Amino acid sequence: MANTSQAAIKRATIAAQRKVVELDADALKELQQIYQQAADDITQRIEAYAGADGNIALQELQSVLAQVRDKLTQLADRRNALLNQSLGSSVDLGVVPLTGEGVLTSGAAMQINHEALNFVRNFIAEDGLQLSDRIWRLDRHALDLVTNSIESAIIQGHGAAQAAREFLLRGQGVPGEVASKMNAANAQAIGRAAGSVLTGEGSPMDNAMRLMRTEINRAHGTSYAYGFMKHPDAAGLKFTLSPGHPKPDICDLLSTQNLYGLGAGVYPTLEATGWPAHPNTLSFLIGVFKDEVTDADRAGKETPMQALDRLTPAQQRGVLGANKHEAYKDGKLTQGMIRAPWSAVQKRIE
Repeated sequence: MANTSQAAIKRATIAAQRKVVELDADALKELQQIYQQAADDITQRIEAYAGADGNIALQELQSVLAQVRDKLTQLADRRNALLNQSLGSSVDLGVVPLTGEGVLTSGAAMQINHEALNFVRNFIAEDGLQLSDRIWRLDRHALDLVTNSIESAIIQGHGAAQAAREFLLRGQGVPGEVASKMNAANAQAIGRAAGSVLTGEGSPMDNAMRLMRTEINRAHGTSYAYGFMKHPDAAGLKFTLSPGHPKPDICDLLSTQNLYGLGAGVYPTLEATGWPAHPNTLSFLIGVFKDEVTDADRAGKETPMQALDRLTPAQQRGVLGANKHEAYKDGKLTQGMIRAPWSAVQKRIE
């Protein structure tokens, strides 16, 4: 295929990646709205159970929890629908650069998208979890945090109220520490706390946003890679850092090492790229054509350790982490330890 078509594919690749960034931003904004609406609804449902004193009685606890569980189920359904929709849009954008130049037929593009979605849903990460496992953990985490917050507050308030009555029956004053806990069952306070644990910093909402971004990017990169490698002149895939890459990490090594003589950060298959290197990654893939690979690229083939040696100290530390970086400086780190966890490396060097 002519170089003009190759250039068009490159331009379309960048344009599609920009649209994925927009898709990601829109999905995260909608996800925040879904979680915030659920938090507001949970707060309202909790406050509806307030007694005349503004507190929630212990006998109302199970009814309150049933309402909360129902709301969290609705939240999960809305989030999952958004995730599925976003993944579908993401894989569609992945094949656009190839369908636009006639590399892929519409039927081939549909098949690639189907394969990419299956890959994303069945992918097993280093921790042994699939996407469905992560979604289950999101929901379990949200349920545990919110219900535990409600249960402990109501039970604590009920216990304090009982203790206060006993003090009064004995003609004694209510100790300050007991009096302060009597308001633990206040419906408004419980509602605010439940909303906060659902949407605050380090909350289930934060975890859901990380999952959403990771899987949208994984879906797009996978469909793009599958499609690009169908091109008869495809040489490989370039692991490319985003302009917004925040700090040195393993991506700095993956984007610069020339392991196959195809150029810096270029790999012959998607599996070889190591992409995405971590959750919430901002890195992406760009296809490389055979005529883009130079003699210097072929002559510059290197090992991961040679590539690591070329990085700056700050990049080396970011790639390895503090402990492995010290081992590297001491000459104790071998090539096979670069991506191994510190716990495994520590056993081998001690």
